[in-house]
Amino acid sequence: MLDWLSGLTSSAPTVVFLVTAFFLPGLLVLLPLKPGWPAAIALSPAVTLLMLLAGSFATAALGLPWNAATAALTALPLVLLAWLAGRRFALGQPLAPGSAGLPTWLAVGAATALGSAVTCLALLRGIGDPATASQGWDPIFHLNALRWIQESGQATPWSIAPIFGAGRATYYPAGWHSAVALVPGSVSEAANLSSIVIGGLIWPAGLAFLATAVLPRHPAAWALTPLVGASFISFPFSQLLRSGQWPNGLATALVPATLALAVLLLRRVTSAGTPAGPTAVASAGPSAGPSAGRSGMQAGTRAGAPARGHIPLAIILVAVLGGCAAAHPSALFAIAVAVLPFVAARFLPLLVRGVRRRPLPTLAAVLVAVLLAAAAWSVLANSRLLAGVMAYRRAVRAAVPDSLYLAFFDLPRFPALSPPAPDDFNIAVGLLVILGAVVAVFVREARPLAATWLAFVGLYVLAAGPENGLRWLTGFWYKDTQRIAPFIAMAGSLLAALAIAVVTGAAVRAVMRVISARPHEARPAAGRWPVPAILFTVAAAAVTGALYVGSGSYRSVERVAVSAQNYTVSDKPGAGVLSSGEQAFIERAGSMLPDDAVVIGDPFNGETYFYALTGRHVVYTQLGAPTAGSAAKELLRTGFNRLAADPAVCDAVRKVGATYFYEDAPGGSHGSVSLKRWPGFYNVPTEQGFEKVASAEGRTLYRITACR
Repeated sequence: MLDWLSGLTSSAPTVVFLVTAFFLPGLLVLLPLKPGWPAAIALSPAVTLLMLLAGSFATAALGLPWNAATAALTALPLVLLAWLAGRRFALGQPLAPGSAGLPTWLAVGAATALGSAVTCLALLRGIGDPATASQGWDPIFHLNALRWIQESGQATPWSIAPIFGAGRATYYPAGWHSAVALVPGSVSEAANLSSIVIGGLIWPAGLAFLATAVLPRHPAAWALTPLVGASFISFPFSQLLRSGQWPNGLATALVPATLALAVLLLRRVTSAGTPAGPTAVASAGPSAGPSAGRSGMQAGTRAGAPARGHIPLAIILVAVLGGCAAAHPSALFAIAVAVLPFVAARFLPLLVRGVRRRPLPTLAAVLVAVLLAAAAWSVLANSRLLAGVMAYRRAVRAAVPDSLYLAFFDLPRFPALSPPAPDDFNIAVGLLVILGAVVAVFVREARPLAATWLAFVGLYVLAAGPENGLRWLTGFWYKDTQRIAPFIAMAGSLLAALAIAVVTGAAVRAVMRVISARPHEARPAAGRWPVPAILFTVAAAAVTGALYVGSGSYRSVERVAVSAQNYTVSDKPGAGVLSSGEQAFIERAGSMLPDDAVVIGDPFNGETYFYALTGRHVVYTQLGAPTAGSAAKELLRTGFNRLAADPAVCDAVRKVGATYFYEDAPGGSHGSVSLKRWPGFYNVPTEQGFEKVASAEGRTLYRITACR
């Protein structure tokens, strides 16, 4: 284990660079506005992405290349503007419960760090060598897109698709690419380690911040949430590594902090003049010790005070939403689903009171809101881009009850692909989530959270299938269950933490009542130690530790296996996109080619990696629709092996600019059988018209001499 960890020290500079790239610009903008350190840390990646988006357009307009220096240069005016604005328009109070004492924040910080460490360790074990290229469908495109940004110096959403600038420029969310492309060196290492930053730092920090916003009177849940969140496989392991959805995964990781900010703004806007209820204060429990009651009372007093600072808070929310959209627009729909129950919980009572006291203005306001919502829906419904997404065709993955098992217990694989074993179920945490949803019925501020969890469970079941009249609602996420499951984990982490806090608190109170009923001489000395807080802390730590140990270190074997799926290589050439030793061969052979070389071959059998790994151009840059819009590419797919006999093939080679041919043993990956889908690149007569450049273990790189 120590040898393996010591081998990662060479990647430490890349991790530091990525952490700086994702967090520092946003922190420099947020800190002058005084949101408090917990909020600033959680929100800074989203603000950073908006700054990088603006910077990418600025550098493109000025004709400057996109790199770390120009990114910093374009961010500087925004930082200066924030510091000037902060002198006059800083927030009136932090965006986290300020009455919590230092011990509480130390516990939250320690728990977040521990949850982060558990997640990062499993991710790193799954990846193995961080420089190993992922063989996933999506990652192949993203790796080439990173290389293209570094080569072209352009990082706007209209600059990276299609790669090499061929064809009409189209929109593609470039937030992740614009940040990761700033890292010098290996693009595969930078991409892989970005998963560590996204899933191991941004996600747990967002979960902890969300817990402070949704459960302000349950400080124990703030610390428990990132610990429980580390138990889920759906995020970051499934989405970031197995699916390789790096841009969408980044957007997913931004949702908790953004939702927290929306909830805080909503509470401040609607709570002016509304005193906090006594039951909410009473629910604080023993976790905060004697200060818990004061904490709740102070929170209630602040809630009852006239709202201040709404405009700066709203501006920050707009900026954070912009950062989410820069990562991937689907995050906005997830935030909308998640925040809707909170909007209903805050506004419905106000609506009822308004109808009773001032019916006409209230009904007029409702009518305006309905018309605005209808107009927004009409714009979205008539969007050709959105219509294509909503109509995305996806096979049925699972039907009820299998889809419910997946949603409730976070199975690592679909039951149809692999019948689940008992250890596959996140059974204890799943039951705690359900218990937390029941507890939320009796905790007023937690009720919308339970509704949010149920909404995402319902969307997950719809996305899994079978086809029905409502499945189109999941088109915002391409009807992909792995894009929806993380939000079940998000809400579920808070619910499970709430269940542990409330049940443990009730048990501690029962113990204290028994102690208090004993004769006076048997009671502990009052005022010497905060006995309830100590008992609660020990009990909560014991429950969490039992969850970890009893679940096999949070199903460590399954988490590592899911993470490693796209990094496992076979010893047999042609098995998978890359087989054992193939990445090293491509890197070595690519270094032997001139800068203007263009490599052709089967993209499902290694050809695409010449660009990502060596910077040498390739004919087929991605696995999805690699020949679309090009008759020459389509002809070569089936007829390249007729190069010596058919002049049309040579014409096509010249048209695509291919100068080198990469040959590997036939195989199959991602459902593509080489000899059926790409027959032109097999059984090629290379005795004439080709010159061998490098060869090893059944792989050969040739220079094409037949079409000069």
